[in-house]
Amino acid sequence: MSLTSTARRLRRDQTEEERELWRALRAGRFAGFKFRRQHPVGEFHLDFFCPAAKLSIELDGFHHGLPEQRQHDEKRARFLDAEGVEELRFWNHQWRDNREGVLLEIWNALHRRTGCVSVSRKVQNHRFVPPVTTELKKSSRKPAS
Repeated sequence: MSLTSTARRLRRDQTEEERELWRALRAGRFAGFKFRRQHPVGEFHLDFFCPAAKLSIELDGFHHGLPEQRQHDEKRARFLDAEGVEELRFWNHQWRDNREGVLLEIWNALHRRTGCVSVSRKVQNHRFVPPVTTELKKSSRKPAS
């Protein structure tokens, strides 16, 4: 089976968690960054890939905890590292229980890898707009005792 037909099959057979994350990332909705889903790189398919940041995002189900799958994931991580691609991995339950936390981790990685500090497309089209850094600093201050 070709890489393209495998990618199409994987897109068609997405998990519910992958569908929900794709809704947040697709069409530049995530802070203006373009993502691809089931993007082939070498012999691997990346769940979600941002070419501008060379960032891969993976949502993992229980089978990624099995020994043979863990070996496969480690091989893949070494390959991606050699290609200069950073990989973020989240368990499906992390997405279900803490979506904003997952999206904030993705934003932090995009910011770290690209240096982008502001939204580059129309804000009203975005499903996730990163917090303003001054707001983060204010909310992280401890109240005086």
